[in-house]
Amino acid sequence: MNPKDSRFYRWMLHHARLMGWDLNETEQMGGVNSPRSRFLLMWAAIALSEGLTTEQTAQLAKGLGVSPDEVTAAYAPDLRQEAMGEILSNPDLASLDKALDELN
Repeated sequence: MNPKDSRFYRWMLHHARLMGWDLNETEQMGGVNSPRSRFLLMWAAIALSEGLTTEQTAQLAKGLGVSPDEVTAAYAPDLRQEAMGEILSNPDLASLDKALDELN
């Protein structure tokens, strides 16, 4: 999943706007001026690939004016979907998933 297409990225954009962020305002990132929306895109990419640490979650929550639990609840479904896509792309694991489903 492209982080830009994720619900989590859209959620962050929404909360950043609620906090009064100018998402087109630029800041330096790696010596290059980038719009703030690009920072949120990086957060989305990290969250969807490996999840966020407790510290990252707290930092993001503070900046967006939400609780850390709200941040986790916002990215967890996209992270699960991403992980299941990777699992099911492996034929052996997809077969195992199907066999486990049939046990119920």
